[in-house]
Amino acid sequence: MRIKEIEARLAAIKQEIEERGDAMKAEEIDALENETKELTEERAGLIAAAEKRNGILDNIAKGGGVSIRSFGKKEEGNADPEDPYGTPEYRSAWLKNLRRLPLTDAEKRAYANASGTGAEVVPTQTANEIISKVKKLAPMLNEVTLLHVKGAVKFVVEGTNNDAAIHTENAAITPAADTLTTVTLSGYEIVKLVQISDTVMTMSIAAFESWIVDMLAEAIARKVEDFFINGTGTSQPKGIDKANTWGATNSVSVGASASLTAANVQTLIGLLNAGYDRNAKFVMSKRTLFTDFMPLQDTSKNHIVTVQGNSYFVYGYPVLLSDYVKEHEAFLGDFKKVCANLAESINVKNAYDIDTNSYKYSGIAIFDCQPAIGEAFVKLVKAGA
Repeated sequence: MRIKEIEARLAAIKQEIEERGDAMKAEEIDALENETKELTEERAGLIAAAEKRNGILDNIAKGGGVSIRSFGKKEEGNADPEDPYGTPEYRSAWLKNLRRLPLTDAEKRAYANASGTGAEVVPTQTANEIISKVKKLAPMLNEVTLLHVKGAVKFVVEGTNNDAAIHTENAAITPAADTLTTVTLSGYEIVKLVQISDTVMTMSIAAFESWIVDMLAEAIARKVEDFFINGTGTSQPKGIDKANTWGATNSVSVGASASLTAANVQTLIGLLNAGYDRNAKFVMSKRTLFTDFMPLQDTSKNHIVTVQGNSYFVYGYPVLLSDYVKEHEAFLGDFKKVCANLAESINVKNAYDIDTNSYKYSGIAIFDCQPAIGEAFVKLVKAGA
């Protein structure tokens, strides 16, 4: 099994453990533990063999003027030759550099080959791990229209789309009054700084990568999700709570001392334009789902919330859970009408703090979002006391 296949299998094992968690049986955990041990040992052997080959080539180059291996050539077990940041050597070099650890000759070559600013570019596998983790922790990233465009971006989305009409033969055709909406996204820095003692030097490459991915991705994901919901649009991204000025035409208000009713939910669904119904989903906190929505029944005494595995549906509409929606409130809408831009891959910078004998790591994301069409969302509001 080559390195690429081993990395893919280890990633799959990690995902299985994270998704199934406490549901896993002891024998399943033991089996995965044994498989992981075998895979990591095999991977270490392959990397050691590759480094040994590179050392031989390096000695030949120094003694006889023979050119050393070019990272532009495809080799078995290596990443895409067009992606110098995807090689195992560059990945290990980058992770070692973060901790000021010495590099092997192969890692030095990979680091130099990638670019003179190699430390500024997160390895492909690590970047993918961070993005995958962010999307898992902030699932709304999978629901919106997400771009990856450097710098400010302006694009057009469909606004009003009128129905087709019958045409009288030979009569002039009048264009429909369809509209387009322009959305302009800039970029706001979302930064998370974490600090760890000098013991980071003793961590293995895999353990260190897992730690930094989890720490940075979790913090950035939480902030991204917060902006999706509550961003004001003033010196920060704009969230769905600012998609409209909420009133009788686009929201349902529940009295301060009243409880939510099935009729309230039905009215809310009725306020959403049918054109957005196909992709519509609810978003609310878990507490709101279980305390406000779960007890509700329709006139036939059927619960309006249905459950399929770990997924919840209100009158058939999927429910997204977010801790950043206020308790007793909820949104219903087409989240594809929210435009977002992750201008750059999440970057990582580091520094040593001599005063505390520790290392600081800063995760940086350039992000912006904005609801393109306000009428694509309606809101359940809880009146203040």
